[in-house]
Amino acid sequence: MNININMVMLLPLFFAVIPAILAIYLAHKQKRSKLIAGLATFVLGFFTWVGGWILLGIMNFMEPKKEVSE
Repeated sequence: MNININMVMLLPLFFAVIPAILAIYLAHKQKRSKLIAGLATFVLGFFTWVGGWILLGIMNFMEPKKEVSE
């Protein structure tokens, strides 16, 4: 498979930005830190390509945080 210069611009979008946006959305639903989830997913996706998608899959299986009532 040949990767030309136009495709190189789309790779970070697919491997880092899209999983980070989905991780922020999932973290909001699970009442977790949106900043940490998005940043960790973006960094893993940017440097390992598949790591962002793997972290997003792991986050899907985690239990939502429970609110502490005083």
